[in-house]
Amino acid sequence: MGNKAGRRRRRRTRRFNFQAGKPSASKQQSCWKEAAAAPPQGRLKRMETELAKMKAEMRDSAESLMAGKVEADQAEAKLQVLKLKLLAVKEIEAFLMGFL
Repeated sequence: MGNKAGRRRRRRTRRFNFQAGKPSASKQQSCWKEAAAAPPQGRLKRMETELAKMKAEMRDSAESLMAGKVEADQAEAKLQVLKLKLLAVKEIEAFLMGFL
């Protein structure tokens, strides 16, 4: 009989830990599709709070951009006034140079 005369061969079987409330491996694919369609309540709440934060940040950014645009428009208007004053000074200078 050889060396293995007294030994019995055991067939290895896979044992799964089935837990209550969790789907088995064969049902996981369909559960993933359902999970993608309707996220869990905790995740949904977290996403809603993140969305609210992002909206607030965007509103603040838009307000600061509008304030910057107003300041830029005011600076451009001041620059135009200064250019007009410079032209007026140059005209006066040219007029006075005509008397010399």
